[in-house]
Amino acid sequence: MITEQIWHGETVHILENDKLSITLCPAINNNLIRIWDKTLEREVLRVPDDPAALRANPAHFGTPILMPPNRIIGGAFTFDGRPYQFLINRPNNMHNHGVLQALPWKVKQVHEDQEVISITSTFRTFDHPVVMEQFPHDFELEVTYELVGSTLNHKVKATNYSELKAPFGYGLHTWFLLDHKPQDWKFTLPVSGIWELGSDLMPTGQILPLGELQGLPEGISLKGTDFDTVFHIGNEEYPHVATLEDDRCIIRYSAPSDKFKHWVIYTKGEADNFICAEPYTWVTNAPNVPRDAELTGIIGIPSGESIELDILLDISYK
Repeated sequence: MITEQIWHGETVHILENDKLSITLCPAINNNLIRIWDKTLEREVLRVPDDPAALRANPAHFGTPILMPPNRIIGGAFTFDGRPYQFLINRPNNMHNHGVLQALPWKVKQVHEDQEVISITSTFRTFDHPVVMEQFPHDFELEVTYELVGSTLNHKVKATNYSELKAPFGYGLHTWFLLDHKPQDWKFTLPVSGIWELGSDLMPTGQILPLGELQGLPEGISLKGTDFDTVFHIGNEEYPHVATLEDDRCIIRYSAPSDKFKHWVIYTKGEADNFICAEPYTWVTNAPNVPRDAELTGIIGIPSGESIELDILLDISYK
């Protein structure tokens, strides 16, 4: 079932089956602000109180869409011989979390049958002068949320309609709840290294061993953890799936390792009620990191071409 509702004056779309109810707010970054688990009767994500809270901090709730993800020092970089200047929106001369911010998307299509419920929304950069000033490409993002049982697929199609090759980085900043019981949750992430950060919190270009986090690929308790860490996945043979597990359920969050080569994990201080699992196609400050694009994850999309991505969230029960 798909319905429209008014949430404190803003239109949201509810996709619902017998397992999950999800709430999408296209008007504010096409943010998937809520996943209600009917089996466990719990919120899966950190839900904003109202649209004002979401607009004030668009990356702090639900599932923010980032293009590109994370910080760029000075907001400046060069790609394909051309300079780019993004807005400075963080202290210490930083741009953070991309050009989409809290801007509105347009609902393009909804679909519903006995098994599959989906909604597709689009964002065209050409419709937003503030974006074109930073990212001068006529560029479209098309995102489909597809709900089947207790599985939710985030499907992306990014198309470059401009005449010049466009730099592309994409990520999600998904706020999973821990119910103020981090000791009950086991977290697994199949990574091989940690990007070394300098005093400016930018990657130096060096990838360090996991060290004290060497148990992360097999799973660690979240009790006492304090993450604000940029991970590199390496060349592991096993599927790239992050998992959160307690005695009730297993939440699997997966992204294709050939495109999403980096994950940021963030707990907002010592883990208590939140853990952000953030799959990124490019690493923090990627265009300025002194390593090749194959490693940093910078993707150039030629004129008239597209790239497609999938991020899958699945909940299973014990």
